[in-house]
Amino acid sequence: MITGNRMSEIIMSGSADYTAAAGRRHRARGLVRLAPGLILCLAMAGVAQGLAAWPAIHRVVPLSALSVAILLGVLVRLCLSLPAAVEPGIRWTLHWLLRAGIVLLGFRLGFPDLLSIGPAGLALIGVGVGSTIALSIGLGRLLGLPDTLSTLIGGGTGICGASAVVAVDGVIRGREQDVACAIAVVTVFGTIAMFGYPVLAHGLNLAEPVYAAWAGGSIHEVAQAVAAGFAFGEQAGVDTSLYKLGRVALLAPACAVLALWWRRRAQGGATSSRRTPFPVFVLLFVAVVGLNSMISLPGPIHAGLQTLDTGLLATAMAAMGLSTRLQAVIGLGWRPLFLGLVAAAWLSVLMLGGALWLVGAGTL
Repeated sequence: MITGNRMSEIIMSGSADYTAAAGRRHRARGLVRLAPGLILCLAMAGVAQGLAAWPAIHRVVPLSALSVAILLGVLVRLCLSLPAAVEPGIRWTLHWLLRAGIVLLGFRLGFPDLLSIGPAGLALIGVGVGSTIALSIGLGRLLGLPDTLSTLIGGGTGICGASAVVAVDGVIRGREQDVACAIAVVTVFGTIAMFGYPVLAHGLNLAEPVYAAWAGGSIHEVAQAVAAGFAFGEQAGVDTSLYKLGRVALLAPACAVLALWWRRRAQGGATSSRRTPFPVFVLLFVAVVGLNSMISLPGPIHAGLQTLDTGLLATAMAAMGLSTRLQAVIGLGWRPLFLGLVAAAWLSVLMLGGALWLVGAGTL
């Protein structure tokens, strides 16, 4: 005979089993729902990495896999009619894999990299990054551009191209067309700088320390800066990479400052009282940089983490491109290009002038 207590236990146990089974079914349905879009983004990221590494293309235009991935995404969205089944996976990829990729970006940095360029070099880089972002926001307002787009262009120009654009977007949460437009702008002017700097440097008869600080402190993408550095010389390539990594290391503090500013801006606005949360992925990025500085990982593991990071960011960029409606980007007109031109010119002149002055003073 089953007592009342025993009956209650049986009922509760059956209810718990049913709830657990329902939860498993719900998660399984969620994975099935995400799969089409996620697979599409992964496939496009693989194609982008192959194209970016293809010698015939890399020798002419050494674009990063991130830039290639977003361009592919935009083209696919423009040329093909995608089924609705891919949309949930695209949105999930853009949100979660993007943040994971930025966190793993910390394995490319170490605090010793910052110390190697000295306090004067760090100060010059800090002034360049901060002033470029501030100039972009101010000029963007004069041009009638939204603060989101201006901030993304300033961050991408001042810090590290497409990676900085997507990291800053995690803080300010701009529109898809703002992100795509900012990445296009910084890619265009970064590519021009990559080819133009070595030619200008030889014409100006710049010394290697000046050129390294100039190129590493102002060219947009890491790949572009490194290519421009080695085009000048072997030592210039190494030193340019260090200056460029110094700018990348400012990604976390720049995002932190922008998060605080964006929160105060939102609270001060009459149309929104929603608090902007501080991005946890920025704190995780700093933690990974610290871990990478304190622990020497085996070479294959470290290389594998960097490869994984590139894959995650490229996949997120493919999702970003697929989320972009090209008509909306074109609708922004000439003003973003003009803003990107002025921001790039400002940073270039500032870094060249600062490098000449510091080298002449013997502090760089």
